[in-house]
Amino acid sequence: MKELATMWRSTRMIVLTALAAACYVAALLPFKVAVLLPGLTEIRPGAAIPVLLSFLFGPAAAFGAGFGNVIADMLGGMFGPGSLAGFAGNFLYGYVPYVLWRAVRGDAAPGERGRSDWILVALIAVVSCVTIAVVIGWGADLLGLAPFAALGNIILLNNLAATLLLSVPLLALTYKRLDNAGLTWNRVMDGGGTAPRFARAGVVIVVAAAVGGLVAGEIISLSMLGVDFGAAGFAGERGTVAIGAGLSPFIAALLFGCALL
Repeated sequence: MKELATMWRSTRMIVLTALAAACYVAALLPFKVAVLLPGLTEIRPGAAIPVLLSFLFGPAAAFGAGFGNVIADMLGGMFGPGSLAGFAGNFLYGYVPYVLWRAVRGDAAPGERGRSDWILVALIAVVSCVTIAVVIGWGADLLGLAPFAALGNIILLNNLAATLLLSVPLLALTYKRLDNAGLTWNRVMDGGGTAPRFARAGVVIVVAAAVGGLVAGEIISLSMLGVDFGAAGFAGERGTVAIGAGLSPFIAALLFGCALL
């Protein structure tokens, strides 16, 4: 995780962060009119960008996704309290693929082992989608903006469609070209391909926390809280102590797992 700080010493990584943010904003803005939950989210084919760039640019994609989402909210008229949860969720969305891949495959290029590599890429993309759904769904529910089971599920399905249909094929098309140009994270960062000592444990914790958080959030939001999914529910259910208390351990475990990576 130390590369989140050390990357700012590299001019190339700073440029890649700006590039990632610009790409994300450009991909999000045209669809701000296709609103799914007013003030919160919209149809997002642009959700493919952070996962794609995470495999390419590493930690630069994490900051690019976080800042890019906030800028898109500002320009698209959706900036508000939920943008804080949006920054955190999108940051992890752009960070998790890079660290999970590095923990399992080091600085190897996606596709080196053929089909098994692409299956791993797809599974990592799924974990990343679950992560952003849990973090933003939790934050929005606590802020009283939308129930977890509404926003969390929309984000999950939205992002899964974008990543599996767009991110994986685009990664196959672009990785070698950018790697040959010296623009991938393992080329730019000195020692960037070396996974931390407890990285494998971090992988298990992140996956368990993300999946467990999603399941717990669904159970609490649907079964225990009796969430109303009518217009009133979308307009602003108050955040609940149950969601905060029930998901906080999973959020903490998720962050701890990322720290190990």
